[in-house]
Amino acid sequence: MNRKTIPDPPPLLSGVEARLTPRPDWREYFMAMAKIVSTRSTCSSRPVGCVITVDNRILVAGYNGAPPGEPHCTDQSAGGRLYCRRRAENVPDKFKLNFCPSVHAEENALNIADKLGLTKLLEGSALYTTLSPCVRCVENLERHKVARVYYEEPYESVNRERDRLWEEMARKAFQVFERVTISRPSLGKMLSSLLEATSERILPSE
Repeated sequence: MNRKTIPDPPPLLSGVEARLTPRPDWREYFMAMAKIVSTRSTCSSRPVGCVITVDNRILVAGYNGAPPGEPHCTDQSAGGRLYCRRRAENVPDKFKLNFCPSVHAEENALNIADKLGLTKLLEGSALYTTLSPCVRCVENLERHKVARVYYEEPYESVNRERDRLWEEMARKAFQVFERVTISRPSLGKMLSSLLEATSERILPSE
């Protein structure tokens, strides 16, 4: 598999530079949150994270992984090799949605909303996800009346015709179905906050 070309990371900003750099817009802000959520994923193949927002406020978040009580694929990876149950049992890609035990990030977020009694608040909400949703998640999001979906990467499976059909379904299901990229200035600001002391004083105390 060919790896995508990854651009050089933006330089870290000094405290003064970071404060003078415009803050990320809402879409960049929530996509960055989804990317951080994805670090909790236990899927060996594609880590995915998402957040669902209402009026620019995070309602719930989710990442993909095994159902509660089931073994995680990442826990079974060892010796420099990644473990995937579907691949280990030679199940073809076309059957993966019916076989893979992993709960998708979107499903987890919706399940949390249901459990917390927040389902009614999902009407008109926005989803920010690191991967465009599969057909199962599109249907589930539509049932929950999620209105807008912003994604970082398209699904891009081995079956491109299936991918096209899923994308067409998503465009019909949601008011907005749009790819989002975090700009380099915003990335620089975010990385500086993550890698340096976030709340170090810049201006002297009075």
